[in-house]
This record gives sequence, structure tokens and C-alpha cells, in this order.
Amino acid sequence: MDYYAIVHNDFDGTASVAVYARAVKSLPKNVWFTEPTKVHNLLSKLEPRGVYNVMIADLGLNESTFDKIVESCKKLIDQGVKIQWFDHHVWKEEWKSKLSEIGVEVHHDTSTCGAGVVHKVMNPDDEFSSKLASADCSVDIWLHNDPMGEKLRRIVESNKDYGWKKKLIETFYNGILWNEEFQKILEDQVDQELKGYQKLPKYYRVIEVNGVKVVVAIRWKGPPDISYAAQYLMTRTGAKVFVSANGKAISFRSSTINVRLFAAKLGGGGHPLAAGASLEIPLIYRILRRIGIISPANKWVCNVVTKVINDVGFKEYQQKDITQH
Repeated sequence: MDYYAIVHNDFDGTASVAVYARAVKSLPKNVWFTEPTKVHNLLSKLEPRGVYNVMIADLGLNESTFDKIVESCKKLIDQGVKIQWFDHHVWKEEWKSKLSEIGVEVHHDTSTCGAGVVHKVMNPDDEFSSKLASADCSVDIWLHNDPMGEKLRRIVESNKDYGWKKKLIETFYNGILWNEEFQKILEDQVDQELKGYQKLPKYYRVIEVNGVKVVVAIRWKGPPDISYAAQYLMTRTGAKVFVSANGKAISFRSSTINVRLFAAKLGGGGHPLAAGASLEIPLIYRILRRIGIISPANKWVCNVVTKVINDVGFKEYQQKDITQH
């Protein structure tokens, strides 16, 4: 079957394509890796060029771009394109209804990760896909119940080039979960991470909002990855929430607090324990950050975070232990 794949630019997106490919027994004609805040632009420019199947996975929806997504999907469907959308982020019921009405085949399940949704729908009996989805869900929705997840996530994120993710899709498609190349990459990544943790104090501060500690960080270059740094810094400081900003976007992480509510307040989304939104730090602070002066940007983000949390409040999230994908 000829098809295009449009997925999130992370492990979950990569795994989602591989699971889908194994289900339909063919690799995609092309893969686009993108972000939830950019998918509407990609869809508006997509041309079938003889390919009339599109799978979209691990891409949540935002209120601000939803109408444009509907418009672009309808245009493609009117050209004879079949669209399947697999996602696990929080959606409004009206979003599902509207997309279904225009002909999008929506598969939405918040109990698992993106690859888990694809696995459930497309090939629930494929043992390899089950293993890949289990590893992916372990890190993507912060279950941390499958050691392979921590290893594979480092492999996927070791190279930001899209060509690397396409190579991984083909590797997983062929039923290879781990090999010698992956082992060497893992060892190199862990070495770099250990060195990276030493530079973190320059980039973060701990604030207290309504009696709860929150770590607020300005994104650094290189390892450790945000998810690993979040776990490390929350454990080290006793914070319940980790926040990071890179100048254009902000992300929230927690093991106990529903941080999607914070992201939604800023016009973003995600899932309860890992979410994000667009947030542009003022130009002057971004310039200072580039020359190594981090504090002004951090203070500005701290003020934004404090206001958001005061507006929304802390709401505990009961994490489910998902054992079936």
C-alpha cells in the first residue's frame, strides 16, 4: 500500500510509523516529522502526487489551529485521499466529531502512547509491535515500566537528522529492536549525559508556588535530554513540576501533577504528565541567553509559570499502569 506518514518528531512518532508499516506490510513513500503547532501548515501544503493514503500519528490538536487542520483535511479528502489519525493526547469531543464528519478516520485513546494506539487498531497480534509499543509508552507517557524504553529513546534522540529516524523506522519494520550499532550509541550517549549533568546548575532555578516546588530551566545545548534532566532535577530538588523553555516553546513535566492544564492555559496541549505550548521569550532575553547570560530569561519564564499555576492551580494526576497496548 502506498501512503504518506505525518508524525511527531520523537520516539513515539518514529515508533508509530514502524508499527503502522508492519501492519500494512510496506514502508511509507515519505515521512514528515513535525510538531502539533506546525501540522496545519504541513497539511495545507501536502499534495497527493498519486498517493491517496495518509497516516497521522502522535500529533495532538490545538484550539488555535484546529479550523485550519479541518480545512486542509477536507481539501485532501475531496481529492480522494484517505486520512487515518492516531493519537493519545487529550482531544475535545467536538474535535473528534468534526474530523469524523468530514471523513477523517479518527483513532483516539488516552490510555496509551501513539504507537500503542496504532498497535491496538492496526496489528494487535504482532509480537514485535507489542514490544516496540511497550518500550515507547514506558518513556513517552512516563510509565517507566520497560527498561528497553530508556535505551531506545536515547537511540532515537541521538541524531536529530530526519534521515536517522527514517533509518530506524526501516530497522524496526524489519523486526530488529536492538543491535550492536545501538549498543555503541547508547554507551556514547550515557557518557555525554554524565558530563552534561555537571553544567545544569547554570540553567535552572527552583521557585515555590503555593507551597509547591517547581524547577524552571532555560534549555541548554546537548545532553542530557529534557526528560532525563526533569527526573534528575525533580528528584534532587524535591520539586513536583519541571518546566523548560527554549525561547520559542515551553514544556512541562511531572510524575504527579496534571501539567497539561498549564500547557492548555498557554494555548498548547499534550498529555497529563508531559505537555507543552508555544511561548516566545522576549528578544532581548534571547540575545542575552545566546551570549551566556541566562538569568533574565529564566526570571521572565518564572513569572509566566507562576501566573499560570496561580490561575490554574495544582491538580494531582493518578497515573495508570498500562500493561496492555
